[in-house]
Amino acid sequence: MITYEHVPPSSFEKIPLAGDMLREEERVIFAYLFGSAAQGRISPLSDIDIAVYLRTCEHLTEYRLELFNKLCDVLGTSEIDLVFLNTAPTNLEGRILMKKKILVDKDPHLRHRYESLAMRKFYDFQIRERAILYRRYAIGR
Repeated sequence: MITYEHVPPSSFEKIPLAGDMLREEERVIFAYLFGSAAQGRISPLSDIDIAVYLRTCEHLTEYRLELFNKLCDVLGTSEIDLVFLNTAPTNLEGRILMKKKILVDKDPHLRHRYESLAMRKFYDFQIRERAILYRRYAIGR
């Protein structure tokens, strides 16, 4: 939840604990840290971006709230952006995968398959996205 409050520095130090907590979650197969925290470029308005891939997508809304609350407790902040990769759009998946740090990896084979397919879809999508953006902004239509 983005409230534009400063994330306590101790929250960034607790990211490995968040990985441990996610590892204990039965539905989480793998999880990534992405964004500024993964790149080590933390600014006063940085948040903590975490992406997870779930075993099942049942009761997603309830589970999102449950997992978000657990992460808030572990990290000591609500400045967390939680993304479920199972339902993420292609452009977000690709951008996450390009600059990620692995927090949890219970099934490396599945993770590699997911990453390979997601990146191929992303690169195909990027060609179309660039053409659309060019038409929209460079030509002004």
